[in-house]
Amino acid sequence: MKNRVLVSIAIVVCLLVLGTGLGLFTSKYYHTDAAAKPEIEGLLWPNPKQIMPFTAIDHKGNLFGLEQLTGKWSLVFFGYTHCPDVCPITLSVLNQVHQKLAEQKAENNIQIIFASVDPERDTKEQLASYIEYFNKAFIGLGGTEQQIASLGQQMGIVYFRGEKSSSGEYVVDHTASVFLIDPLTRWVALFSTPLQADNIVNRFLAIQDFINGQI
Repeated sequence: MKNRVLVSIAIVVCLLVLGTGLGLFTSKYYHTDAAAKPEIEGLLWPNPKQIMPFTAIDHKGNLFGLEQLTGKWSLVFFGYTHCPDVCPITLSVLNQVHQKLAEQKAENNIQIIFASVDPERDTKEQLASYIEYFNKAFIGLGGTEQQIASLGQQMGIVYFRGEKSSSGEYVVDHTASVFLIDPLTRWVALFSTPLQADNIVNRFLAIQDFINGQI
């Protein structure tokens, strides 16, 4: 009986020591992980959203999906070519972003994507003409309503088409933020308005360094 008691006490002591050790390890792990996250506005960490397969059509008439996002950093903006203000302003800012990254030799692995929320008017020809005015390296995405939604809904994109005028014109209210997708096709950051080129570049480079260190 005495031996059984001693064995039981020994087991309890071992469990307590092991539990304490695991607790310290776990505490240290989470403390380190929390401390590792940089204070970068718009960074969605530690829970970035994995983009699921989708299908769209680019401005050259080619299929564009998850494969075309893989291995690249992607800045994605949703808008439409008849937009009177927000879209041209945003694309002008993104053109500046592209130029500033080029000056730092950091543009080779990034693509800037303009995704239409106006499938009725934004044909591939219309998209091509529009985006090339801002930057010939930009990618325009369009397609059917369902194809546009296959990507946009994953990011919570909201857009509403207004009533048509007597001339057939209409406006589309839409989300004005820019989304950052990493090479593992995860939505990792959000750039909200007001958008400034230097701010986007600095935040992007910081996010890129941080996430590259996590892979």
